[in-house]
Amino acid sequence: MIFSLILLINSVSVSLQGGAVMPDGKVDKVVSADNQATGKWYAPVLGVDVNVDFAPDWKALQQWNNATIGVGLSYWNMGHEMLGHAIAPYIYMDIPLVKRPRFELGLRPGLGAAFVTKTYRNTVPDGHMFVDVVGANQCVGSVTNLYFPEELYMHFLIAKGWSIGLAAGWYHISNGSIRQPNSGYNIFAAELGVKKRMGDDNYLTRNTDKVTNTSAEHNSMAKKWSVAVAGTMGGRQVYYRDQQTFMVVSMHASAYWHAHNIFRLGAGVDVFYDGAYVQRETHFGKTNLAAAQPGDCWRLGLSLQPEFVVGNFTAGLHLGAYMYDPVKELEPASEAVKTPSGRIDKPVFYKYDLLNAGSAGYPDGWLYTEVVLRYHLPYHLFVQAMMKSHLTKVEFVSLGLGFYY
Repeated sequence: MIFSLILLINSVSVSLQGGAVMPDGKVDKVVSADNQATGKWYAPVLGVDVNVDFAPDWKALQQWNNATIGVGLSYWNMGHEMLGHAIAPYIYMDIPLVKRPRFELGLRPGLGAAFVTKTYRNTVPDGHMFVDVVGANQCVGSVTNLYFPEELYMHFLIAKGWSIGLAAGWYHISNGSIRQPNSGYNIFAAELGVKKRMGDDNYLTRNTDKVTNTSAEHNSMAKKWSVAVAGTMGGRQVYYRDQQTFMVVSMHASAYWHAHNIFRLGAGVDVFYDGAYVQRETHFGKTNLAAAQPGDCWRLGLSLQPEFVVGNFTAGLHLGAYMYDPVKELEPASEAVKTPSGRIDKPVFYKYDLLNAGSAGYPDGWLYTEVVLRYHLPYHLFVQAMMKSHLTKVEFVSLGLGFYY
């Protein structure tokens, strides 16, 4: 078994990473000396990344320009005492876009977990739990978080089986609002490393012809259209001093046009139930729910749904706009813009703070995004995992089932 596993290894790479943390949420407040928001990128962030790449003989991967799959392990030093360190194991897909005898350009999207050393709970001064204090990490509320490494890379062949790698990417760490605070970290970094390909000195030359033949074999699809309905459920917290977890439910109906074996484009209707917006009194001043009505728990949106297909898996980034969103009428505002009922009158599309949207005390905004992963099962069923966000702010993570035809 061990010998067989070694034979499947396609390559091993090690790289050094360096970058900066995006100044959204609480990051700039944590790292600034006077506890005032600086609005500047925080650097340096340093890391080490190790990847082991596999090349199974799967038809689905051949359709992706002979892509490979792999496992990785990243270490991040956030460069500040309050931001701490992170260890992140993850899985990824390596997708070549351009192959030449001595050059390769590609994408490497991944998904994993990040275990951080500094959270709000272990940095707040003794005796001050659940208060806004100076000198605490108000970016992350849990040790275990989600990890999204997304990279664009280049490899330059320098010797038999050896290449130098350059990459740049976005790396996101947060817990999906399962526990607050959760502004998280958005890291933008560059990478320099070395890669050793196993047992194939002429990999790039050999696969150039193979890719052309494979693409020609799978250039058409038997089915051009499909429909899907799905429902998911999860939970989220709104404010770290609240410590309440609220149920969230989402329902989706979509239609897809299959442009190619590896890509489909869809449009759909999304309905969201958010238990955080049930009418209740709060003295924290971060979410004004005193004027809430029974229908405020529901939101409806329309979304564009580009999705990539890898065999029975689909992965998409959906872009949506709320058509019905009473939540935006509940946010704190000056008395001058409130209606007599205590609510705020806003149109469907309006100007808002993109970077802070979704945080406690800020309007959600009319734009929402969804990262959707599906695995298709027999009998036209699929399981679905979804992360709903407002750009860099994750609102919730949920799991569910669906039906497709």
